[in-house]
Amino acid sequence: MTEAELRRVLEDSIMETLDAMFFTACFGAPEAEGAPPAEMAAEVAFEGRPPGRLTLRMAAAAARSLAANFLGEEEDALSERQVGDVLCELANMVCGFVVSRVEAGEFRLGAPRILETGGPRGGIVLAVETGAGVLEAALEMEDPICPP
Repeated sequence: MTEAELRRVLEDSIMETLDAMFFTACFGAPEAEGAPPAEMAAEVAFEGRPPGRLTLRMAAAAARSLAANFLGEEEDALSERQVGDVLCELANMVCGFVVSRVEAGEFRLGAPRILETGGPRGGIVLAVETGAGVLEAALEMEDPICPP
């Protein structure tokens, strides 16, 4: 699978998950350059061929809006823990979608977790504009997925 194909799988996974589970549309790449504030980030590691991790990051206000859509609640009624749990679930869903289309055999997702600092570090980085704000995803794989 080429990097361009992998990028497309990542984009499809984000768009389909946000549409189906979060009732939120994606509008493609953000107009403004630069990454969203690293106020919230979640990561899911996975084992398989190849192993790696998926990291999502977005502004806290955008994460709160997505969580409200997912839970069917008002934004101001949500706790910080609920918002973090939903961001972790979003990362879990997106990662599961990606690896199910990329992995050559069996794979296993780790437990999603909130990152204290940071966010996407490298690999394939993709930012999409949602109705709630910019969501940035980074897919890092430990082994090359494409031949050199």
